[in-house]
Amino acid sequence: MKTYRSSRQVLSDIKRLLAANQASFRQSPLADVSELLSSGRHYTWTGIYLAVGKTAAQHRMDASREPHPGELAHPASRSKILVSMKLAGRELGVLDVESDRAFGSEDRVLLESVADVLAVFLAGAGQYLVRRARQVR
Repeated sequence: MKTYRSSRQVLSDIKRLLAANQASFRQSPLADVSELLSSGRHYTWTGIYLAVGKTAAQHRMDASREPHPGELAHPASRSKILVSMKLAGRELGVLDVESDRAFGSEDRVLLESVADVLAVFLAGAGQYLVRRARQVR
C-alpha cells in the first residue's frame, strides 16, 4: 500500500535496512530500497543499476525487467530522474526513479542522499552485490 512519507522517514528506513543487511540469494537489499522508495513516495518506478566493468556498462540488480537507464520503464511515468552513485570519484552505478508527477527540490535532495548512502553501502558491506553483478554480466 502506498503511503506518502517524509524524506527524513524514507531515508532513515533505507539506512536502517542497509545497516541490517543480510546477504541473501533470494532477496537483494537493493530491491528492498527500491520498494521503500516506491511505497513511501509518489514514485511509480525505481531501479538501481550497478556499474560492472571498466566500460561503465550497467546491470540492474533489483528486478527482472532491465530497461536501459535512459528509457521509461513504467507507462504511467511522466518524469524521470537519474542520480549517479559515486564514491571518491568512482562511478558505482545509477539510481533511476520515475514519477507520475514532477520532481521537486525535496525529491532531488532525498534521491541524492539515497544515492550517497547506496554508494557507501556498495563500497563496503554490499560489495557482494557488485561481484554478483559482474558474474551475471
